[in-house]
Order: sequence, then structure tokens, then C-alpha cells
Amino acid sequence: PRPQQQQLQQQQQQPSGGGGDGGGALTVELERSRDEYVGNVEECLRQIDLGESYEVCLTTHLKVHGADATQRRQWVRTSLGLYLRLRARNPAPYAAFLRFGDLGSLACSSPERFLKVDWRGHVESKPIKGTVARGKTPAEDEALRVGLAASTKDRAENLMIVDLLRNDLGLVCDVGSVCVPKLMVVESYATVHQLVSTVRGRLKRRISALDCVRHCFPPGSMTGAPKTRTMEILEQLEGRRTPRGPYSGCLGFLSTTGAADTNVVIRTIALSDAGMSMGAGGAIVALSSPEGEFDEMLLKARAPTACIASELGCASVVLTGAAADQSSALRYS
Repeated sequence: PRPQQQQLQQQQQQPSGGGGDGGGALTVELERSRDEYVGNVEECLRQIDLGESYEVCLTTHLKVHGADATQRRQWVRTSLGLYLRLRARNPAPYAAFLRFGDLGSLACSSPERFLKVDWRGHVESKPIKGTVARGKTPAEDEALRVGLAASTKDRAENLMIVDLLRNDLGLVCDVGSVCVPKLMVVESYATVHQLVSTVRGRLKRRISALDCVRHCFPPGSMTGAPKTRTMEILEQLEGRRTPRGPYSGCLGFLSTTGAADTNVVIRTIALSDAGMSMGAGGAIVALSSPEGEFDEMLLKARAPTACIASELGCASVVLTGAAADQSSALRYS
């Protein structure tokens, strides 16, 4: 193989810059403890009960700090290997890798399309709302898939975001062109089943792909509905801590032909001189259970967290703040 291919293979096979301790535990810090996250979910439910929102997409961050700045810089330099491992462990249709020199990088394994625009002005969005873990046996897996498809709560989450996307696209598309050819279809990935809808339209003559992204950003599946008021609620709950950063934004390309394709930045590891961080969360609706929402947030963080542990040679992950009074250890096979 060519030297570049050999380098990719070596990065995929070797731990990236140390940090593991020969089978020990990787410590991952939850930005908010279980109690605090559950309290935030309860506040979202209160806002929904007051009529301020229908759905609030609450998120938080998980962080790996590393031993020192030298180790963290080494993580950035060898982050392609981490991305290749993430892509192998959690393959997704809208995965991407970005490297910004020694400043940082993004290893993204996103299953969600934000906006695709072809050269003729046809636009498509595929919002995801509704997630459940894969089963351990074929029978259990099928039962979970069927249960997700029939879940009143998950269908409500999905429908509200579909309506929001129809409204967003309605501002930039020809009247009568916005449609929903696929509503709440279960798509299965390596670690989860997800409920996905497809919304399409045809852009107005003077609207470009960039205009479309500008008018529809941020992705409604990461805000909730109605978008503006719900973002104000999220600012109160999340903004006092760490900004979301690239997480829940979009990543993709804009072509000189007028085409574009962008994902929603989820299932993503951000690396910088501050360490590694991952965003995770879920949509809160009137039927949500605060404890259940915390568990769903951890489920969505499982694949990238396990990938980091594997890359650094760790046999388990310790989540600080996962329980009210102690850390919680999660062992990955």
C-alpha cells in the first residue's frame, strides 16, 4: 500500500497518544450530575406544562481531560485513528472527520442528515427523534424495534420536529412543494434503532443552498419547538455552563454547482488542547420520564465513549456524577 494508506492503518491499529493504563478505567466527567440533569428535565416539563414549549431538546457534555497538555495535544495529532475506530464501531451514513492543525479536530459518526440540496434546488431533511438500544438477541432486537415504531412518546417527539421542519422549509420553498414522503420509519444502526422521517421541498428560484441553511439553522431536532422560545429556555438551562460548540450544529459541504449536503453534529468527539468532549441529550415532551431521559442521554454517549476507552487501551469507563452519591462504572465488551 501507499505510505498514506500505511499511516491510516497504523493509526487505526494503535492507541492514540496514550492515556490508557493497560486495561484500567477511563474517567469521563459528566458536566451535570444525574440529580442536576434530572432537575433540568423537570424544569423542561414545567415549561411545557406552562405552554412555553411543546418539546425541549436538552443536552449536556461528557469530558475526558487527560493527564496534561502534552497528552491532549498528542490526542489531536493522532485523532484520525480515533475517527477510524469510531467509524468502524458505530458506522453511520453522515460520518465526517475534520482536523484543524494542532488546534483541534472533530470525529463525527452522525446518523442524521440536516439538509441536502441538489443542483436543481430540491431539498431534503431527515430529522431523527426516537431512540432505543439494540437487543442482545434477534427476538429482543425485533421487539425493541417494533416497540419504538409504536411508542406514543417517540412518535410525538418525531411529529413535532417534522412540523417544525415543514415550517422552516416552507419559508424557503415553493408553495405546495413541501412534503413528507416518509414519516417515522425505523432505521437500525450498530448500537441503536432510531425513528426517522423525511421532509422534502423545492427551493424558490432566488434561494441558494446557503440561504436554505441560513434560514433553517440551527437544526430543529436539536432545539425543539417552537424554535425561538425553546432556545431561550435552553439558554437558561445550558448556557450558564459550557456552550454546545460544534455539537448540534451542522457539518458538510457547499458546491459551486449549487448543491450542498450537511449533517447534524451528533455522536461526535471534539478534541482540543482542553481534552475530549462529547455532547448528548434528548427531546423532552409531556410524556417524558426524568430518569428515563438521563438514561437515554447516556445511551447516546455510549458508542463514542466506548470508542475512546478502546483507543486508549482502557477496559472500562467510570462516569463521575452518574449517580447521586457515587461514580458509576460501565464496562464495555
